[in-house]
Amino acid sequence: MLSTGKENYLDTDPVKIRSILTSNDAESQKIRHNAIQLIMEAMQDSANREITTVDDLKCLPISLWILRRFDESILTARVINHSRDLLEQFLSSQKILPEYVSDYGRIYGVAAEYDELRALFKMSIGQFVAYSSRLSGYRYRLVYQSVKRGFVYCDREVAVKIIREAFVRRVFSIFEKLPEDESYTVTAPLGDRVDDLYETFLRSGIKHSIDLGDVDATLFPPCIKEYISQMRDGVNLPHMARFTLVSFLHKVGMDSKGIIELFKTAPDFNEKMTTYQVNHVTGEISSTEYSPPKCSVLRSNHLCYWGDDPLCHREWLRHPMQYYTYKKRKKSGELPLNKLKKG
Repeated sequence: MLSTGKENYLDTDPVKIRSILTSNDAESQKIRHNAIQLIMEAMQDSANREITTVDDLKCLPISLWILRRFDESILTARVINHSRDLLEQFLSSQKILPEYVSDYGRIYGVAAEYDELRALFKMSIGQFVAYSSRLSGYRYRLVYQSVKRGFVYCDREVAVKIIREAFVRRVFSIFEKLPEDESYTVTAPLGDRVDDLYETFLRSGIKHSIDLGDVDATLFPPCIKEYISQMRDGVNLPHMARFTLVSFLHKVGMDSKGIIELFKTAPDFNEKMTTYQVNHVTGEISSTEYSPPKCSVLRSNHLCYWGDDPLCHREWLRHPMQYYTYKKRKKSGELPLNKLKKG
């Protein structure tokens, strides 16, 4: 079992990493093997995995150094997301005491203390809001939680999701601070195995870029641009963001094949599932052709990225398609309208 607070198993100190990479003891050999295997399995998206427990994640610091050397954002995100899922599975197990869940929360910066009287976890509103922003589903919104005196009281499932998101942010933060030039020296003891692993990645067919075809992305509203940017950077989008992106791209003229190709950049891409979901949203296998959610819905789900965009702040603009229609008409030379109906 991994530490419940006494050991920092995400320690990427180069001296400690090189010690593991050059040691001949059985534990170090296993960690080295798992570090390669974790990345390999993230590439292949195989149902049969060797890396299946939280204890296996002792290899993660070495994997991060290898990934820093590769500098492939999609692959990095896949590895971190698989690690995240293992942690969530572990903390969700009823065999794990609630106190251990709190201990893991502290490792990643979440003060989620267990209240035995309420049988709920207690955390500050600020932390809850910060880490729940990327979670899809109404049950992870603040309005559905019990809030008293500046603290949120939530059940185990919600608390684990919050800790899971904190884990992802912590690992990405650690990864981004690793110096790329030092990654070659740190991982040198692995020899040709690192080069072979990268060759496997290049042959894997995992997409490196996003091609929107003939669709003019310069006309997209900030939310759609942000979703595409996050996918390009290897971020797993929340369900509603994916639904919004698919329905929007369909409305502006991209065919289902093109949309599915775009989603191949997602770290958790599953072609069969993605094809079904895209065809469902676009109406090809359902009786309904869905439209993107309104701006108010996206804002309530922390999926609005209007920032300083002046068009987004117009009182009449209430829907992503209104934004696109306005921009398109303006670019074509038509007089801009004061108010456009929902597209």
